[in-house]
Amino acid sequence: MPLMVLSLLFVYPFAWMFLSSFKENRQIFSPLKVWPERFNFEFYGQLFAGDWIPFFSVFLNSLMVAFAQAVGAVALTSVAGFVFSKHEFPLRRILFVLALVVIVLPQQALAVSLFTWLHTLHLGNTLAGVMLPGFVSGLGIIYFTQVFRQIPDDYLHLARLAGASEFRVFLTLVPMVTSPLLSFGLVQFILAWHEHLIPMLVLSSQDKQTLPLALAGLYGSSLRFPFAVLMAGSSLTLVPTIVLFCILYRRFKSSLSELLVH
Repeated sequence: MPLMVLSLLFVYPFAWMFLSSFKENRQIFSPLKVWPERFNFEFYGQLFAGDWIPFFSVFLNSLMVAFAQAVGAVALTSVAGFVFSKHEFPLRRILFVLALVVIVLPQQALAVSLFTWLHTLHLGNTLAGVMLPGFVSGLGIIYFTQVFRQIPDDYLHLARLAGASEFRVFLTLVPMVTSPLLSFGLVQFILAWHEHLIPMLVLSSQDKQTLPLALAGLYGSSLRFPFAVLMAGSSLTLVPTIVLFCILYRRFKSSLSELLVH
């Protein structure tokens, strides 16, 4: 029973948001009336037609940024985790502590530095400028360090005896950690998909905005603005993450269970 109550509390805001995408403003501003008087699909038509934002353009921008960040973060942090777990080198402990600091340090504290750095690299108002900071993840380094520690060193010794380079040794281990790689990629995709701060710092033109940023710009833009359009766009932002989670659920579950067991 308690689980059912908690589930309803969790689902209610999303259900209210979806149902509100069919309502007029007067119904939306009466939050106790959950069910719409009639299902008006006009607001989805306005969203897709680009009456308020270039929906398909910003949706594609978000997909590109989120996928690129997921792939880049997985590639970079998995290699770093392999090095931290299987190699001894100077300043190893200090660098690992810095990875912990990156986790606890809020993004807002780095906003000015990121803005200056990206514009120095001439990445202002580009999607690449949004993608690049997402490649660095202290959480990913710590996660993959733990993942690679679970792999016996005998596999590394065999690969080295066969004459494999260290990068080739790493590639040999990749099939053994497919589930953690996909799981972390999913988490990174979700974080990147809902990111606001870095796109707001970097992007200035509307056609290069990401979907969450474009939707946030609609809020309070006009008293005549149909809030159902905002609710429709917000509901559609859930689709990519739900689809990916359904596809990768088994991998995600198995990687978590492996970490908890060890």
